[in-house]
Amino acid sequence: RPLRSMGWYHCTQLLDLERNCCPLARLKFVVEPWYLSDAGRSSPGCQEFDAWRKEVEARHGVSFIGSFDEIPAPTSDEVRMGIVSGRTADSPSLLSGCIRAGCCSILLEKPGATTVAELEAMKQQADNANVRVFMGFNKNVSNYVADTRTLSRSTSGSKVTFLHHNTFEDTPEALGECFERNAEGMVKNMAIHELALLTTFYDVTVDNVAEVVADLDFSRCLTLAGPSGKEFTDFDKLKFLVRTKAGCEIGLEVSRCGVGKSAGIVESTSGEEIDRFWMPDEETLARAPELEKKVGPAVSYFFAQDPDYATLKDGVSRHCLGHQIPEGIPGIEVESRL
Repeated sequence: RPLRSMGWYHCTQLLDLERNCCPLARLKFVVEPWYLSDAGRSSPGCQEFDAWRKEVEARHGVSFIGSFDEIPAPTSDEVRMGIVSGRTADSPSLLSGCIRAGCCSILLEKPGATTVAELEAMKQQADNANVRVFMGFNKNVSNYVADTRTLSRSTSGSKVTFLHHNTFEDTPEALGECFERNAEGMVKNMAIHELALLTTFYDVTVDNVAEVVADLDFSRCLTLAGPSGKEFTDFDKLKFLVRTKAGCEIGLEVSRCGVGKSAGIVESTSGEEIDRFWMPDEETLARAPELEKKVGPAVSYFFAQDPDYATLKDGVSRHCLGHQIPEGIPGIEVESRL
């Protein structure tokens, strides 16, 4: 859906030839099974989608289709990359469609599937077709994570905490709406970004976790009614420390009601804060008004994380052409371990 969905923003970046976010790739097909179906044509958001579709078809020659079966086979000089960015429940069938369409590399938006079993089956299908699947964990390629890791590596005995805050109002109405819309829960919906960092860079797995220490003073679990009237139980704040059997300690602080930013915090052995690195950084924040003026009043985090989304797509497109994948872009095997 224009201005709201991650799939739309992926397309917007690929079509922005002035900025050339992904120089090795050009958008050719958009598969939209819902809005191009009979049932979806009268659904909310369809008018906006249809207006955007007509503009993109006219200006860029992109083909919008309702089924992967409508995509022709790749030409002899064409290398295909797929981006799966739809409802989580639809991801397995969308990934299967990308494989059938001849994609050699696929960027799969998190969480990728509703169950670990589905993720494992998707990985097996991709392996059988010799297709590499990468996960869209944009924080893995963010500057603030790189800066946090660099400082912690150079500071003996330091401890790292990753912070992730949204900006919801601390009211039953606002949090109830959030709980219902993100019914998979805070851990799978929000903290999954930070858990991916732990798995990718700190070798945290189920097998090597020695201890998880919860901060009970900070953490809060609530049962609230959503807009439908149905009640949902979830955390609105969660903070804990993970200790591995190898002696690594990493902290996580996640809050629905906070500063609306993410950070990497490095502390000394005595608990004194040495430095913290923010996402978005000042340079990205300074560019946000210009991006919003260019593409419209989209969801604010698109602009805040714009460089990282571009880095992910550029890295996967380069892998398509035989280049080494940049450090930090995780494969689907990382997601199945979360």
